[in-house]
Amino acid sequence: MTPEPTSSAPTTPLSPAPHRHADTTHGGAKHDGRHDGKHGDTKHAEIKHAGAKHGGTQPPAVVRHESSRPWQLAALAGLAAVALALGIWSLLSVDPARIGGTGLVEALPPAYYVALALSLAGFVASLNLRRYTPTLLAGQVMVLVVILHAADPIIHGLPRLEASYRHLGIADHIAKSGQLDTNLDAYFNWPGFFDLLGLVSGATGVRDLMGVATWAPLGINLLLMAPLLALATRLTSQPRQAWAGVWIFFLTSWVGQDYLSPQAYAFLLLVTLLACLLSVFSGWAWPTGSKPFTRSLAHTVAKLDPTVPHQGMASPPPADAAVLLVVCAGFLLAMTASHQLTPFAVIPILALFVLTGRLRLRYLPILAAVLPIGWLVFAASAYFEGHLSQLFGSFGDVQANTLGAVTQRVNGSEAHVLVVYTRLAEVALVWVLAAVGAFMAHRRRTAWLTAAVGALAPLALIPGQPYGGELLLRLYLFSLPFAACLAVLILIPDRQGAPGWKRIIALLMLGSVLAGATVVTRYGNDSMEKFTPEEISLVNKLYATAPTGSILIEAVRNTPWQFQKYAEYDYRELLAAQPRPDAAPLTCDATNRIAQRSGAYLIITTSQKRAAELLETTPPGDLDHFIATCGASPGWTKVFDEAGGVVFHIKGAGNGI
Repeated sequence: MTPEPTSSAPTTPLSPAPHRHADTTHGGAKHDGRHDGKHGDTKHAEIKHAGAKHGGTQPPAVVRHESSRPWQLAALAGLAAVALALGIWSLLSVDPARIGGTGLVEALPPAYYVALALSLAGFVASLNLRRYTPTLLAGQVMVLVVILHAADPIIHGLPRLEASYRHLGIADHIAKSGQLDTNLDAYFNWPGFFDLLGLVSGATGVRDLMGVATWAPLGINLLLMAPLLALATRLTSQPRQAWAGVWIFFLTSWVGQDYLSPQAYAFLLLVTLLACLLSVFSGWAWPTGSKPFTRSLAHTVAKLDPTVPHQGMASPPPADAAVLLVVCAGFLLAMTASHQLTPFAVIPILALFVLTGRLRLRYLPILAAVLPIGWLVFAASAYFEGHLSQLFGSFGDVQANTLGAVTQRVNGSEAHVLVVYTRLAEVALVWVLAAVGAFMAHRRRTAWLTAAVGALAPLALIPGQPYGGELLLRLYLFSLPFAACLAVLILIPDRQGAPGWKRIIALLMLGSVLAGATVVTRYGNDSMEKFTPEEISLVNKLYATAPTGSILIEAVRNTPWQFQKYAEYDYRELLAAQPRPDAAPLTCDATNRIAQRSGAYLIITTSQKRAAELLETTPPGDLDHFIATCGASPGWTKVFDEAGGVVFHIKGAGNGI
C-alpha cells in the first residue's frame, strides 16, 4: 500500500475541479497539488497555494499537521487484541444446546457483543487517525472476520452444512480413483475445485481434510481481504473509503457461501480477476471520438462520472501486461471448470465495464461467454443433455425466479420466518445505502459508476433460472463488493485525511446495526446447520455395518455423510430440507418401496429432526412418530439408537440384506 497523501485544499482555487479517483495517466503519475507525507513522529509540512502576488503567485504558506501519536497506535492495537481475545473466549463458552430457532443469537453471551462492539470501535477509530495506517486497519478487519465469521468452527469444531461433507467425499473419490464419472453426479461435470482439493491432499500428505473444511469460513474470508481491498481501491476515491468498503462487506456478508465449496473458490477467483482487470486494463476499448456512437457513449459516461479517464493506474510493460492477461484468462478457465453459476455472472460485469470505459479488453467478455457455454455443451454434455428442462424450463420467467423463490423461503416455523424477514431487510438496507451513496457521489462528481455497474450487472441473470431457489442469494453475494463501496460514500468524504468524529460516530452506528443483523442473518439456521460428534460417530458406524453397494436412506436431507465412500453406496432421501406448507406426515411406504428389492439402511439424525422442525418439512414431532411406528413394522430392525440418532435396517425381498 502506498501512503495516503495529506490533504490540502487551496484557499483560492485556480479552477473548480471535481473530485477524482486518482489524478493519474497511463505511463506516469500526475500530482494534484498535494505532497506525499512521510510517516514519522515529526510534523508534516504541506504547501498551500495562496492568492496572486508577483505575477500571480505568493510565497507558499506552510500548514503543519500532527501525525498520529505512538500511544494512539498502541492503544488501538491493544483494543483489537482485547476484542479478539474476548470474542474467542465468549464463543468458546457458548452452549450449543441453547441454539434455537433463531440460531446462534439465542446462545451468545453478553461478552460476545462487547467484543464485537470493541472491534467496530477499533476500526472506525483507526480510520479516523490523522495518519493513514493500513497495517492497523488490516488488523482491525481481521479481528472482525474472526469474531463474526469464525463462530461455527470455534463453537462446534466441525464443518457446517451437510454439503461440506459431500464435497470432502467427492474430492476423496477423485483423488483415490483418478476418474471423473460424469454420470455419477453433477459435481463431476465441474471438477476443478475438487481436483484442487485432491491436489492439496496429495501434496501435503493430509488425507483427512475435515479440519480444512471446519476452518474454511475463516480461511476463505481472510483470503478474500487482499483482493477485496484491491478491488475497492479501484472503485473509490481514496484509501479510507476502500477500507470502509471492505469492512462493510464483511459486516453484511451473511449468505454463508464461504464454506468448503466450489462457490467460495469461484467467488475468490472472481474478485481477484476484477481487481486485476480494473487495476491494469482500465480505459476505453476503442477511440471515443472516431464514430458518433462511441463519441456519444463517452460523453454520456463522462457526464455521469467524470473520473473515468483518471481511473487507470500506470500501465505495466507490454510483457508484464501480457503475462497478467494470460493469468486473468486462467482465472476465467478455473471458474468455468469449478462452478456452474459464477462464470455466467462474470459476463455482464465485463460487458458493462467495456461499455462504460472501465475495461479496454473488448474481446474479454466474448471469451468469458464462450468458456462456460462451451464447457456446458461439450465438457458437461452428460449433464446438459439430461437436464434441458431444468436448465431452460423457467427461462424468462422473472417472477418465478425472484418473487417465487422468495415466497418459497418465507415459510417454516415462526423463528425461521423471522430470520428470513431479517435477511430481506438487511439486503434492502444495503441496496438503499448503495443507491444513496451513488446519488451523492454523482452530485459530488466523484467516482461511483464503476461500483454501480458492478453491483447491477449480476441482475442480468435473473431471467435465466432460479438456480434451485438460491439465485437471489448468489446475486446478492456477487453484487456485495460493489454495493458496499457505494454505501460508504455516504459517510466517508472524498478528500484525503481523517473523516472527522461526526462521520465516524455515524459509521459506528451503521456498523453496529449491520453487525447485529448479520449475527441473526448469517447464523439464523445454525440449529440445523451444525452437527455433533455423536452424529459423525453414528455415520461412521453405518459405514462400518452396511455392505458396499447398499442403499442408504436419510429421512430429511440434512445428514453429515458422504465424506467417504462417496461412490460405494446408493444414497437416497425421503424429503428435501425445505419448507412444505401443509406438510403431510411421513409414512413407511416410501421407505419400503425403496428397500423392497434388495433392502436398505435408514438413518435419522438429530440434525434431520432440527431441520424438519425449523423448516416445518414435516408436522411437529412427526419424525419421532415415524420412528416409533415404522420401527415396529415387519422387516425393520433397529441397528443403532444413540445420542446422534437412529439407524434401521429394512429387509428386502431380494437377497434379504
